[in-house]
Amino acid sequence: MKMNNTDTVRMAEIKLYFLDPPYTFKIHSYAAPQLEEVFTILEKYGTCSASIMDSLLVLKNSFAEAEGNADKTRRVMKDIAGVMNGLNRMK
Repeated sequence: MKMNNTDTVRMAEIKLYFLDPPYTFKIHSYAAPQLEEVFTILEKYGTCSASIMDSLLVLKNSFAEAEGNADKTRRVMKDIAGVMNGLNRMK
């Protein structure tokens, strides 16, 4: 998947943030807009693998269910970052 430089940098920033989320009780409200931004960027290009998109959608639902539980939110964020690593391997 070919992305422009700005989107590539932003996806990398989000992935790094999700790999090592901060310890704060407001983590869910901080991370939710970034998760939406991931989907916005991916929808712009529309060439994402179906399996990666399915995994992200499942994790997005898990993220929504984790609201109010900072530890579970952090775990889901790390899982999302793992799936985002698969985006780098796509051609």
